[in-house]
Amino acid sequence: MASTQYDALILVDPRFMGGTATAVETDVRALEAAGLAVGLHFVTGHDFFLPHETINPRLAALLDLSGVQRVPCDRTTRARIAFFHHPQPFQRGVDNPIQVIADNTVIVCHQAPFKGDGALEYDPFLIQRQIRNQFGTLPTWAPISGICRAQLRSFSPLLRLTHEDWPNTFQVGDWTPKREKLTIPHLVVGRHGRPHTDKWGDDRTDIAASLPAGALTRIRTMGADKDFFEALGVETTNWDILPFNAEPVPDFLDSLDVFSYFHSSRWIETFGRTVAEAMLMGARCVLQPELKRTFGDHALYCEPSEVAQVLNAIRNDLHGARQATRQAREWCIKNYAAEFIPARFEALTRDPGTTSRRGPIAASPFTAARKWTGFHRRSHQARKQ
Repeated sequence: MASTQYDALILVDPRFMGGTATAVETDVRALEAAGLAVGLHFVTGHDFFLPHETINPRLAALLDLSGVQRVPCDRTTRARIAFFHHPQPFQRGVDNPIQVIADNTVIVCHQAPFKGDGALEYDPFLIQRQIRNQFGTLPTWAPISGICRAQLRSFSPLLRLTHEDWPNTFQVGDWTPKREKLTIPHLVVGRHGRPHTDKWGDDRTDIAASLPAGALTRIRTMGADKDFFEALGVETTNWDILPFNAEPVPDFLDSLDVFSYFHSSRWIETFGRTVAEAMLMGARCVLQPELKRTFGDHALYCEPSEVAQVLNAIRNDLHGARQATRQAREWCIKNYAAEFIPARFEALTRDPGTTSRRGPIAASPFTAARKWTGFHRRSHQARKQ
């Protein structure tokens, strides 16, 4: 069988619409701009997307780039690195596998394996076995954050991880503030997010407390409409609520002084792309403590009930808040700028992977095994229904 050769082979289900899709788009554009030959194969996974979900036009548009080619399905595809993006579409196999021969194969793990309640979201062993059986290549796992790495390390030495993370990246020029923020005590506070209960606080009290409207606080949200909040019992009388994509995300974030992000305890924010976007746009970020592993000292951390108090502290030191936002933006550029993708790509070609358990681990071997058993018990029961 004839073969086709690429530097980078990207395999992704094109129905992703959120952070995964944006991360893939940024990677592909950066690799193509660096002169690398990129092959793109859109897989069709099972049991992950809803029937009404369709191809993301921004992912489809990547095929218009001169250095990106759609992978022929009737040929063996060779690549220096094959990137399988997001584990879950591959768990039940895909409709259109191709034969892959790669110097290095990685699963870019955009979603950590454990849920917020500790249950297993997917079976990493099943996923890598499906990829080996359908595509003929055995992958290494590339976490997108320290949170993700600690969870995947729970399955070591049975899983092999890359030595370095493959984090989300950003075309920094697209995320440049145009408005000076935090200049007066009156603060514009908000966030964006899709209308899914996991992406917002556990209940109406937490959601309202995390976005406390008041005489010196204007609330702006985008992505979830008024009906979503009303169904949860959240009072939004003084909020400015914008529907999904009512404004370009950089423009929306540029309108905020403070980005207040709290999600349900059922959800694990594997990276927090929306937070990094807000930092790049110069907003002071107020986050739940779990995100400190990713963003360190570049945000303020508290419980939803403490947000109003944190906002008062910001008002009392606007100069310090502005200085902190500049440092956070510089840190994001240093760590997440897309211009570093080509160098990371070259480093990944030489990465043999590791099965070491040294470093933070989310679960003991016994707990990981018990969660794995519970996952398959639930899956078996669901199939019987």
